Amino acid sequence: MGASVKVSRKLERTFIIIGAAWNLVIALVTMFQYYTWFQREGALKLEETDMNTMIAGSQMVNNVLQVILIYSLFIFVGAIVNFLIAVKLQDDEIQYKVLIWIGVWAAIMLTMTDIIGFALYSIAFVMYLAKNKAIKLAHTKTH
Repeated sequence: MGASVKVSRKLERTFIIIGAAWNLVIALVTMFQYYTWFQREGALKLEETDMNTMIAGSQMVNNVLQVILIYSLFIFVGAIVNFLIAVKLQDDEIQYKVLIWIGVWAAIMLTMTDIIGFALYSIAFVMYLAKNKAIKLAHTKTH
């Protein structure tokens, strides 16, 4: 019998970690920089309006701030999940839940028009699929 070759998931792990780091940076910038900027600018613009417009506008600004906060928290939690997935990624094994997650997260990045995130997770997804074929082939030859 020939020597068994173990398929490494190092490259996929690297792309997922880079993608998670990118998501973390985006979430923190959105949460702390964009949120405070939008809050400050919204308040400044509302000072120049009449009372009725100010009341309606302040409610609108608060609603947008909630959306910004929810978006940044969603991306932050996704980044943490992706770090954990990258750590738990096992060599020479097909983990279908990981494959589904990477594909779904890549689609979410595309929906949010995060092209860099989409590219990173898409590359990890395609490489994961390709190595799955290699793993299946290696396992059928050894058995």
